Amino acid sequence: MTLLSDYEVQVADLLHDPNNITWSISQLDRYINEARRQLVMDTGCLRTLQTAYLWPGQEQYTFGQVSGAVITAAGSNYTAPSVSFSGGGGSGVAATLTQSSGAVNAISFSSFGSGYTSAPTAMITDTGSGSGATIVTGVISVQTYDVLGVNVIWGNERYQMLWQPWSVMSARLRVWLSSAYQRQPVMWSAYGDNSFFIEPPPDQPYQFELDSVVLPTNLSDYVTSDPIPLAAQDPIKFYAAYLAKLYEQAFGESEMHRENYRRRMIECSNAYTRRIPNAYET
Repeated sequence: MTLLSDYEVQVADLLHDPNNITWSISQLDRYINEARRQLVMDTGCLRTLQTAYLWPGQEQYTFGQVSGAVITAAGSNYTAPSVSFSGGGGSGVAATLTQSSGAVNAISFSSFGSGYTSAPTAMITDTGSGSGATIVTGVISVQTYDVLGVNVIWGNERYQMLWQPWSVMSARLRVWLSSAYQRQPVMWSAYGDNSFFIEPPPDQPYQFELDSVVLPTNLSDYVTSDPIPLAAQDPIKFYAAYLAKLYEQAFGESEMHRENYRRRMIECSNAYTRRIPNAYET
């Protein structure tokens, strides 16, 4: 278990500044957190399986937005149900509900919001005496850096969607508009640096798993352990020392620490993560 205090000691030793005379603790913390992000971007070492929902007719899924939701309990006695959302670190998600025979039977999104790191909680209210309805939302974290694969859950099965470059997928499967052609999705492609598309557009809500690389949140206390795997952590101190020496304009020493970072980063990486076009090919 590596704490922020452990990194501070490591970097201060590399800088020959154990008493923090030249660099303050706050400076070291800033360099350490930047080094942690850089390591994850270089190696993909913080790999996370996120769970969310694909939404009917929705082709594009942007990091930080609510991706969809499911009604897990319909409740009873509703006359005019409404839903609001709280938590998750973001804002702006909005949806409306409909009911049939007093039970909540559908949710429709007018905005998927932005900036979410986790799924917001749906709170259902009613002008009458309705109760018992529950909704679970899904979010692709705004901290997502890269997508490596998408698994769709369909009934009792889990299958991996095919991946293709955007131009190939668009030519093959985006011929029809999403309003005219919806079915079980089979292919995905990254689009820009913060979203991906799936095709064909879903014909119903599907739960899915996102094999992804996520950027680490900043370490800011001395009790939270670093989620970056222990085997990959060693290069962090060298990149932080590189940043510190770069700030000092000691360019020779900064380049030495940067080269040590590169060497240790390669040594600590068992393999670079990559996308597989088709996991089922023989």
